Amino acid sequence: MLFRTLASILLLTLTGCTNIKVEPVAPQYRISRLCIEENPKVVVGDFVDGLQVLLRKHGIESRLHASPLPDGCEYRLSYTATRSWDLSAYLSDANIWLYKDDKQIGFAQYHLTGEGGFDPSKVATVEEKMGPVINQLLGQNK
Repeated sequence: MLFRTLASILLLTLTGCTNIKVEPVAPQYRISRLCIEENPKVVVGDFVDGLQVLLRKHGIESRLHASPLPDGCEYRLSYTATRSWDLSAYLSDANIWLYKDDKQIGFAQYHLTGEGGFDPSKVATVEEKMGPVINQLLGQNK
């Protein structure tokens, strides 16, 4: 019995758990272009590039802009992202907010519990981690 308990604890330590929370964009919003509001505090180097690839898969073109955003940005995306370190840097947390003008129309959150433990998938690319999140957020645009 003790062996099974210890084995269970070890397995839980070795595996990370990913939490995803999504408030999807309603089907009434047909997004074909959006402005990404640059967040200079984010140091996950490939985060925006990965997001843009995923947005294109949903038929959405995007441009990164510093604040203030230019006129004509009907839809905008703001974000936060955090990296953690193990043998290399990896994405451990991300939040995405989608707006139409000043009204929030969607939200998505990715969180790697316990910074992924010893799970080797924690070092997956931004696209691999955020793909399911963006798919849930923009499901109607697929």
